[in-house]
Amino acid sequence: MMEIDLLLRIAIAFLKDMNLEEFKKLVYETQFLLADINSFENEKLPKDSPKESNRVRQSLDIKAPEFHIVSPRYEAEILLGHILNMTRVELHTNAKKEITDFDKQRYFKILAMRKNGVPLEYLTNKASFYDLEFYVDNKVLIPRHETELLVEHALEIIKAHNITHFVEVGVGSGAISAAILTHAKETCAIATDISKEALNIAKHNIQNLGLENRCDFVESDLLSSPYLIMRKPITLLVANPPYIANSYPLNQEVLCEPHIALFGGEKGDEILKKLILQAREKQIQFLVCEMGYDQKESMQEILLNVGYKPTFYKDYAGFDRGFIARLMP
Repeated sequence: MMEIDLLLRIAIAFLKDMNLEEFKKLVYETQFLLADINSFENEKLPKDSPKESNRVRQSLDIKAPEFHIVSPRYEAEILLGHILNMTRVELHTNAKKEITDFDKQRYFKILAMRKNGVPLEYLTNKASFYDLEFYVDNKVLIPRHETELLVEHALEIIKAHNITHFVEVGVGSGAISAAILTHAKETCAIATDISKEALNIAKHNIQNLGLENRCDFVESDLLSSPYLIMRKPITLLVANPPYIANSYPLNQEVLCEPHIALFGGEKGDEILKKLILQAREKQIQFLVCEMGYDQKESMQEILLNVGYKPTFYKDYAGFDRGFIARLMP
């Protein structure tokens, strides 16, 4: 048994740049059971299939940036709170509470996984987006704060043009569609994804938010599903598709996310271009899409060529991050 306060101090030290041997010494000096942490050496990142892993290594063929935990104290508290079902405030107000060996072992396991790069959101199965909370695991991309800009632009178009239906391509966790539906009460969504696992997670999140009556789910490679062909004309498309080039180096934390949701091809913009062409075939009037920071020129070229007038927006860091496009008469 060990008190919360001491357990947190040890966890924070481990999540910093302390190596395993130093950590073992610290544990030993605090009369921790050394056997409890030996498993750290064997905790590995979740792996794709050997075929997929080889494909990614070959396509990247470059050393990824080093993974580093920026806020060890915050993450140590979040993870322990997850194990004990307590808030960070409750952890501090119960600092002298003793933790069972079972919970201690569970905590060690997720600390080791975090140290090896598994995202915090996957360990807690929680991600926040647009003031909403979503279940996430390694079958879906973790929603980013910068993608809230895409939601804001979509909501502006919905309000300005009284749009009652939109389609989201690549729904993932359902965060984008849920955020839009929550703030556009008279609007309905068609959510598509090529992944059955992602669609199941999106359905779960949409149901948890009480939005299931306003959202249909379709398994589809972009807009190719026959179901979408039978639908009435779609006015608005929103998407945060894969747009990272296969050769772009990513650290081990990002590489824990589904590669099908990250990589867009050799240049990165191939899937986006295919989506734009499909949208034009279906005469979708408005597109709101996220893109790579270096893809403004290629997106502008294809959008103008097929008859869309684009406007580009930047993310919070000042990089080009997406576009709003309207089909010209």
